[in-house]
Amino acid sequence: MARKGPILLALLALVLVGTVAVLSTFTYYFDVDSAAFITELEVPPSAGRANSTEARAKEKIQRILHQTWKTDVLPERWQSISDQCREMMPDYEYMLWTDELSRDFIAREYSWFLSTFDSYKYPIQRADAIRYFVLHYYGGIYLDLDVGCLRSLDPLLEYSVILPKTIPIGVSNDLMFAEKGHPFMDQTIHNLVNFDHDWVINYPTVMFSTGPMFLSAQYGIYAASHLHDPAHPSSEVRILPKPLYGKNAKEGEAPHSFFQHYYGSSWHSDDAAFVTFLGKWGKTVM
Repeated sequence: MARKGPILLALLALVLVGTVAVLSTFTYYFDVDSAAFITELEVPPSAGRANSTEARAKEKIQRILHQTWKTDVLPERWQSISDQCREMMPDYEYMLWTDELSRDFIAREYSWFLSTFDSYKYPIQRADAIRYFVLHYYGGIYLDLDVGCLRSLDPLLEYSVILPKTIPIGVSNDLMFAEKGHPFMDQTIHNLVNFDHDWVINYPTVMFSTGPMFLSAQYGIYAASHLHDPAHPSSEVRILPKPLYGKNAKEGEAPHSFFQHYYGSSWHSDDAAFVTFLGKWGKTVM
């Protein structure tokens, strides 16, 4: 027993160093191109509901709100936040993906992935994965339960894919917009198998296999082969910056944000602090 302690500490140290090395690589290679950011000029506060036929004809993203939970009964504290978004956009279809519905959907529509889906060690990995698949199959908007709506999302439907910028690097998967069948989502769902690795402890395992770091890697891979091209904007992945995303914004930094963040329904709620720590430490050791 006495020997196991140092061995475990050594293994954890190796995992931490490996995580820092990968994170530092992400910082270098997967930084978000400033040209990808959606600006406030593109979606000014005056941009509200798209009620005209002409405005709706420009929309690429389907009017569907997706959320996930273990059962079809949401906790009371999250039900009110979900209801707020649905009441703000009553013409949007709402789809709540329970654990049972998620597995049935994968088995029916993406049977090639079922063995990987079932083999995930942590339930949050399945909760992460299903959001990518439903956006690929149906299109629409995925929202974590702790993300509330402050503005109509109609102005954002004219883009093909939107991911939010997170700290310290990369993008988050707590809310995502995607056009049905978009090549980025196709790449993402197929790379889940390639990124399915066990990093021994839960945080790096989840983050790099299905979570925000996995999605950041997918963005980096896709952006490298789909450079900014005004002539073909539908192929691009656009990024929602802090002033429009609202997360981790200080008072006054995001007065026109589309979203309000209540922090707490997601396993990833502490990821920012964890990744920030690794990022700062990684810069020191690298």
